[in-house]
Amino acid sequence: MRCNACWRELEGRAISTTCGHLLCTDDASKILSNDGACPICDQVLSKSLMKPVDINPNDEWINMAMAGISPQILMKSAYRSVMFYIGQKEVEMQFKMNRIVAQCRQKCEAMQEKFTEKLEQVHTAYQKMAKRCQMMEQEIESLSKDKQELQEKFSEKSRQKRKLDEMYDQLRSEYESTKRSAIQPAGNFYPRNEPDLFASPANILDNRDAVRKGWPLFTPDTPGPREDVWPARQNSSNSGPFDISVGSPAKQPAIPTDAGNRRVSSQAVFGAGASNPSTTLRNLILSPIKRPQLSRNRPDHMFTFGDV
Repeated sequence: MRCNACWRELEGRAISTTCGHLLCTDDASKILSNDGACPICDQVLSKSLMKPVDINPNDEWINMAMAGISPQILMKSAYRSVMFYIGQKEVEMQFKMNRIVAQCRQKCEAMQEKFTEKLEQVHTAYQKMAKRCQMMEQEIESLSKDKQELQEKFSEKSRQKRKLDEMYDQLRSEYESTKRSAIQPAGNFYPRNEPDLFASPANILDNRDAVRKGWPLFTPDTPGPREDVWPARQNSSNSGPFDISVGSPAKQPAIPTDAGNRRVSSQAVFGAGASNPSTTLRNLILSPIKRPQLSRNRPDHMFTFGDV
């Protein structure tokens, strides 16, 4: 048994009330001194409504308490005692349930506080994520616009690249065609006669005339004397070998019989050298010097020396 006020386990004597509750002596004294009410049913208690009982009676009291009482009264008293015990167990069970409920309520309140705090944190995080998602959507929209612009620019650049590739291929084909036409055999071109620099002046003039066949002749508007490119050969009586022994070229010995042949051949090669030195230099460059043929009647020495 427990006290229905302080819920301490009762030992020895206790106070029972007419309302069916059990109190310890300390709590009963407090209630009587304060004219209080029952802590369970709130019934106002007085000393006449309270009766002291022995929680653990001895055997003598048990044997003498029920002596001389009829069985009907004993059964009624036993029934009252059993119902009181059941009532006390129910009150005790209710107290335990209330205590458990209070503990659970306290735990639930603590959990609710934690849950509310967590919920606020989650709500704050949700708001932050919502703002971040909104910013990300705006960024995605901006990136989509940039992507579209880049795709358009890429398409334009690709079109320009294809155009440049086509132009490059066209220019390359033209270059290859020009290159193939440039390396074709020489027979496909017009022949050109190159002058032989080691030929005689007469042959050079003939070759140059053959090259100039298709050229139009240009005549000056104003008539006048014209200097020939190749002037006529001028015979000079002073040409030919001279004697070293003679002090002056004017005093020369008689010309041998084959000297005329030598003079003719040398003048045919060099032209009129005495009258036009530039023409002589040109003839020397364009044609090799031909050695004169020595006649059989030529003396052993070309030059005559005086007596020593």
